[in-house]
Amino acid sequence: MPIPHPTPSARAVVTGASSGIGAALATELARRGHSLILVARREEILTATATELRATFGVEAEVRATDLSDPTATDTLCNELRDREISILCNNAGIATFGPLSELDPEYERAQVRLNTVAVHDLTLAVLPQMVQRKAGGILMVGSAAGNMPIPNNATYAATKA
Repeated sequence: MPIPHPTPSARAVVTGASSGIGAALATELARRGHSLILVARREEILTATATELRATFGVEAEVRATDLSDPTATDTLCNELRDREISILCNNAGIATFGPLSELDPEYERAQVRLNTVAVHDLTLAVLPQMVQRKAGGILMVGSAAGNMPIPNNATYAATKA
């Protein structure tokens, strides 16, 4: 499917948009004229980024302060996106832990699995049907070389990226 040209009603969604690759993706999409929905946990950073992108590129930039490791929060976002015209989804958000798995916090490891895999899956399923129906759209899965090999002291991250 081709990636659609920007339109006033369409939005490109970028998860993990508060820093790093996510912030760079949001900036590049805005530079190309795409209006955005910025998703990350840190609302104050997202708000500042949205303000800057609106001023610099003249696009709409919406903020969704959402913890995608929380299934309820992910469901809420997915329900919203199903009813929106989403032209691009950048599944970028992710976390990693380091250390012997037996010594890491089990709940944080589960949160990592929910964020790095389940949220990616759920967000994709929320927007894919409308993209197929329109015969246009793009989904970017930001991966890691860690997904191609076992990494000592990085078991959960490597597994979720695989």
